[in-house]
Amino acid sequence: MRLNPSLFSSMWTFANIQVDGKVVLGPMAGITSLSYRNFMKAKGVALSYSEMISDFGLIYENKETYKYLQTSSFERPVGLQLFGGSKDSLLQALKIVESSDIIYDFIDINLGCPVPKVTKTGAGSAWLKRPEALFDMMRALVQASSKPITAKIRIGWDEQSINVEEVVKGLEDAGVSLIAIHARTTKQLYMGTPHYELLQDFRLKMKVPLVISGDIFTLDDAIKALEWTKADGVMVARGGLGHPRLVQQIDTYYRTGERLPAASLAENLDDLEAFTPMLIAEKGEATAISQLRGIGTHFLSGFSHMKPFKVKMTQMSTYEDFLKLISEIREVAEQAQKE
Repeated sequence: MRLNPSLFSSMWTFANIQVDGKVVLGPMAGITSLSYRNFMKAKGVALSYSEMISDFGLIYENKETYKYLQTSSFERPVGLQLFGGSKDSLLQALKIVESSDIIYDFIDINLGCPVPKVTKTGAGSAWLKRPEALFDMMRALVQASSKPITAKIRIGWDEQSINVEEVVKGLEDAGVSLIAIHARTTKQLYMGTPHYELLQDFRLKMKVPLVISGDIFTLDDAIKALEWTKADGVMVARGGLGHPRLVQQIDTYYRTGERLPAASLAENLDDLEAFTPMLIAEKGEATAISQLRGIGTHFLSGFSHMKPFKVKMTQMSTYEDFLKLISEIREVAEQAQKE
C-alpha cells in the first residue's frame, strides 16, 4: 500500500522551527561542508546539519574545527552537530557556539556515530551504553542552550542491548526537540540490514518529531521508511552522494505525487560541473580537487563503462584536469548512445 502524498503536507515543525519538505541531509564527515549543503539545498533538502564538530576542537581553538561552523542563510534551517564524551566539555563547546555570531537554528548532539575512534572516547553512540549519564548531559545542554537541542541516535550498541525506546523516552524527558534514528546498532556500523522491523509506527509513540535514517538509496526506500515508521522526515546521506536526483525524487513525490525518473549520466555530469566551482570557492582549488577525487567518482556510479574514468578522476590535480575529464566522459557517452 502507498500513501497518497497529495493528502499530506510536506510541512512539519519542531520547537519553533518550520521545515518545508521531507528530506533531511545527513551529516557526513569530509562531505557535508557548506558548499555541499548549499548545492543539495537547491535540490530539495529541507533540513541540514553541519559536519560533526568536536567539543575539544572548539575548546582548544583548532582552526580546522572552526571551519565546520560555517553556515549560510540559504541553507536554513540548519543545525550545528556537536560530539563529545563528557557533559562538561559539551557544555563548554556550547558556550563557545553561543558566544559566536554564527547563523544556526538548532544544536544537534551526535549520539549515533559508530566509528571506533569516536566511540572509544565515550562520544557518539558510546553514550547509548550509559543512558542515565546521557539523559543528565542532555538536560544540562537543553537548559544551557538558547536554541533547540536535537539528537541523532542508533537503536542500541549491539543486538543484545537494543534500548531505542528507553533512550527516546529519556531524551524527550530531557527536553530534546527532535530525534533522528539510524535503524542499525553501533556494532553493525553501516553493514547488514537496518532493523526497521523494530520501528514500526514508532513516531506514534513519540512526543517529538522523528527523522528516520538507514539505507535510503531510492525513492521507494524513502517511501517504505516513512510509511513503516510514520516519521516526519527521512535522512539522505550516502544514498544521495553522487546522486542528487534522489533528493529531488523524494521532495517532488511528497509535494505532488510525481515520480521523477533517475538522472541520466549527462544530468549527473551537469550536477558535478555545477557543484565543483562551489567547492573550489569554499576550499580553494587544490583542496577541492583533492576531495573531488573521492566525491566525484560517486557521480559516475551506476553507469556503464565508467570504471576507467573513475580511475582517472582519482588522478586529477587541477580544475583544468577535471574539465578535460568531464568533456572526455561526455564524448564517450554520446558515442555510446549513437552505437
